[in-house]
Amino acid sequence: MNIEVFDTRKSAVEASAQIIAKAATTAIAARGQFVLAVGNGHTPWLMLRALAAEKVDWASVHIVQADERVAIAGHPDRNLTDLHTSFLDHVPVKPHLHPMPVEADDLEKAAAEYEATLRQIAGTPPVLDMVNSPACVRRAYSLARAG
Repeated sequence: MNIEVFDTRKSAVEASAQIIAKAATTAIAARGQFVLAVGNGHTPWLMLRALAAEKVDWASVHIVQADERVAIAGHPDRNLTDLHTSFLDHVPVKPHLHPMPVEADDLEKAAAEYEATLRQIAGTPPVLDMVNSPACVRRAYSLARAG
């Protein structure tokens, strides 16, 4: 494990975006796709905005959600809303987006269908190339401020 400490939130965000872009490029070269699970939180949205500017074969990227709130489409509490405004609206080519179906009437059935989607794109059991954890970026920034 490699732990890096950054002086500012901006430097942590930029380094995170570069690390993900490099991992995406490597995975795409090796397997033809990159599967990224995105979480929530303000710092990850900043990182995703920086990631949108990186040179990546976005057509070979699959975006899945690590979590989502049950709310109507476009609601400000939805992580998908933030994902669009901070990332998807800024990439030159849209990646494959697989949002959690939280608007379904039967959420148990929707969860099972989402699991099937994950298995279809990421194998059985699903193997994600990277999970964007808000805690990791936030922790890197906290360490920088404490140091």
